[in-house]
Amino acid sequence: MAISRKPSCPSGHILRESYRSKSGKVVRARCIRKTGVFRGKASEKAAVRKSQAAARASMASRMSAKAGLPTPTRCPTGLTLRAGYTRRSYTRSSGTRVHSTLARPACIPRRGKSGRKTKIFAIDPKTDHYLSQFGYVDIVNKDQATRHSALHKLIAHLEAEHGKMAAWNYVIKALNYRALVNRNTNRQVSRLMKADQRAISRLYKAEKKKMM
Repeated sequence: MAISRKPSCPSGHILRESYRSKSGKVVRARCIRKTGVFRGKASEKAAVRKSQAAARASMASRMSAKAGLPTPTRCPTGLTLRAGYTRRSYTRSSGTRVHSTLARPACIPRRGKSGRKTKIFAIDPKTDHYLSQFGYVDIVNKDQATRHSALHKLIAHLEAEHGKMAAWNYVIKALNYRALVNRNTNRQVSRLMKADQRAISRLYKAEKKKMM
C-alpha cells in the first residue's frame, strides 16, 4: 500500500490520499481544492448509505419474523431477493397522510445485469434535491429548452455559493447518477438525463477553455 505523510488541509481543500501509480511510483498525499457542493467524500457518503440500507433490511427481517410473514431465502431464475425495508410515513400533495409500513423481503424481477454488484450512489434524498428545487422535474413532459433553462438556473445559484467548478461538476454528476439509477427501470427518463448531462458537459468544456 502506498504510504506518505498526510498534510493538514486548509479550508476549502480536501486530502487526496497517497496511492501507487501503474508504473509503481508512489504519489504522495496532498491537499487539493474541494470541488463538491456537499461536505465529505463521495465514498464515505456511499458507505453510510449502504450501512443505513443494511440496517433497514435487518429491521424489516426481524419485524417480518415477529409478524409471522413468509421470508424467502432463495429466488427462482429471473428473480432477485429484495431486502426488506420500512417505508417511511409521508404526506401526499393532496394533504393525505400515509403511515409508515413494513415491506417484507420478497422475490422481485431482476432489473440489473447478471453478475454485477449493485452500486450504492452517494445521493442523500434528505438533502440532495437541487434538481427538482430549480424546476428539473417531470422531465418527460418538458422540452429540451425548458430542462436546460432549469439546469442553468441551478448552476448560477451554486456558482454564487460554491464557485464555478463545484457548480458545474455537481450538476454533471447529479444527472449522471440519476441516469444510471433509472437505466433499467425508466429508460426514457434515463436517456433524457444522459442527453442533458452530455450537453452540460460540452458547455462546461467550453467554459474551461475560456478560463485558460
